[in-house]
Amino acid sequence: MAIEIGSIGYNSKHEKDYYMDMPTGPGAFLFLLVKTPALFFINGKTFKVEKNSYVLLNKDTPCNYRGNRDIYIDDWFYFLMEDSDKQFLSEMNIELDKPVPLSKIDELSSVIHKIAYELFSTNQYHQEIKNHLTYVFFYELARQIATASNVSPDLLSSKNEKLTYLRTQLFQNPAMFDNVNAMADFMNLTTSGFQHLYINVFGHGVIKDVIAGRIKLAKELLKTSNLTITEIAERCGYKTEYHFMRQFKQVTGITPTTFRNSDTWNQIEESR
Repeated sequence: MAIEIGSIGYNSKHEKDYYMDMPTGPGAFLFLLVKTPALFFINGKTFKVEKNSYVLLNKDTPCNYRGNRDIYIDDWFYFLMEDSDKQFLSEMNIELDKPVPLSKIDELSSVIHKIAYELFSTNQYHQEIKNHLTYVFFYELARQIATASNVSPDLLSSKNEKLTYLRTQLFQNPAMFDNVNAMADFMNLTTSGFQHLYINVFGHGVIKDVIAGRIKLAKELLKTSNLTITEIAERCGYKTEYHFMRQFKQVTGITPTTFRNSDTWNQIEESR
């Protein structure tokens, strides 16, 4: 990679009347890490850009942009690169001339901060460190894109019904899915993409609901059936009786047998 950063800004804050107009393009490649809502006009198209997005502009792409609320905040850097570098970015699915939402930008922003420090530093090896950090930045960006942490509204809409069904089954039939990979396959998503989608929709990780669903069913079976502990563990999706007993006690504070034999389980429930 021979990407050379020319100028850079970290956490740049602009007043509400800020307006950047580049009718013939930025003159060099421009990367923007957008931290507040903004309006972009790129190559004849208008984009309403949400916070935590990136925009990578080609050097000759007409563009203007401004904040969409009181202030506009971003990290940015201008850079030059060769054709081989363009191919590298393309292979990493890093798009040009199009806003792309990200679920988190703290790590990316931190790397930009470090690059800015090394760019203006006079310390030994500052140039070498800056070059390596540039590698790190684009690999980190590519990793975030690859994990599908950014879920488009269209995808979210198309997956909502299926995701709601999956979550219902976690509570009604917790043995339906062996593991998170099986759930991701059901959703036709990568494991990482599925986990991020679940958090985005329900506000917490899928494992929390897996455990809650299993323990809920276990309690019902313990107090309403004559099934053995082993049979209950199996119906609740546990591979072994030991795993079931261990997790049940972690969640409730008592063993399954104690829960089943207690005449005061209502008081136990109300105390938790």
